[in-house]
Amino acid sequence: MTFDKVKDVIVETINCAEEDVVMDADLKEGLHMDSLDAMEVSMALEEAFNLTIDEESLMEFKTVKDIVDYIDAHMA
Repeated sequence: MTFDKVKDVIVETINCAEEDVVMDADLKEGLHMDSLDAMEVSMALEEAFNLTIDEESLMEFKTVKDIVDYIDAHMA
């Protein structure tokens, strides 16, 4: 499942609590991701899912669900 893999990448990359990473978690407010964290997560996701996330899309991600939806849409 995409969410589980995304969750693992986020937890490993920004060292947050696993229980904090839920579909509706806000990346900035809930997970305290800054722009550097976002870039690191993006690179890790690109490697994990073998896809490219353009910078414009990256800036539009507000929640974990946004990331999962993007990956699902681009993996099809």
